[in-house]
Amino acid sequence: MSSRFEFLGSTSLGQYLPRQSWFHARDPRARLLALSTLFIGVVFAPSLWALGGALGCVLVIYLIARLPLRPAWNGIKKAIIFILILAVLQIFFFRAADPGAVLWTLFGFEVAQAAVQSAAMLVVKFVVLIALINALVMTLSTSQVTTALFYLLKPLEVIRFPVNDLTMVVQITLRYIPLIAEIAEKTAKAQASRGGDWEQRGFNPIRQVKRVLPLIVPLIVTSLKRAEIMAMAMESRGFNAAEHRSSYYDLNFIWQDGLLITVSLIMSLLLVLSGRFL
Repeated sequence: MSSRFEFLGSTSLGQYLPRQSWFHARDPRARLLALSTLFIGVVFAPSLWALGGALGCVLVIYLIARLPLRPAWNGIKKAIIFILILAVLQIFFFRAADPGAVLWTLFGFEVAQAAVQSAAMLVVKFVVLIALINALVMTLSTSQVTTALFYLLKPLEVIRFPVNDLTMVVQITLRYIPLIAEIAEKTAKAQASRGGDWEQRGFNPIRQVKRVLPLIVPLIVTSLKRAEIMAMAMESRGFNAAEHRSSYYDLNFIWQDGLLITVSLIMSLLLVLSGRFL
């Protein structure tokens, strides 16, 4: 069948790439904290110079972890139209106390230099975030994410926070997203074989929405059935998230994991505070 049905192949979640690298050898908690800290630094980066430094940090992670750049580039290409629309809206609706020099006038709107800089920052920030999210997906499996999240949130059990329940919900959600993509792919192929309109004739958002709408009801019904089956299976096996749980992973935190977290924290602080020095 045509690639227009390959929903599963275009799903980023579950695309874990095991590598014999220094970054993959680190504790999952350290990797999750390092990437999350860098993510926060990118979100609050105040300038293009800071975002350029963030992009350099992400490329260093790709180099150390020996990750391919193609998945990140594919994710950027899929989101580029959405990003450019946001950039255009940022240009026309940007308001600031000192907008700077007016570069040109379009349809009665004055495009200021500060608005163009803000739009450029938005585009670069989205590109860096997409690359960083792909690095997270390719260096941490779903089981490692949930295990790391469980141990990081475990101190909250002192205040009776349901850590086990939360991590189980996260794990089931992460596991189900690729499964839902597979179900959508099979449903789309079945509809196309029965005369459904799944031909791609240029870029037409309205036609694309009309193609996706018939998938919603089958996906919801199938997801509810699978959720009911899983709940019955867990209940029949005596699952109780309140009990003490063992883990498949034997986590050992060493000095190199602390080094990774420390470096990521320093880089994140430099990104956030760079506006005071530049």
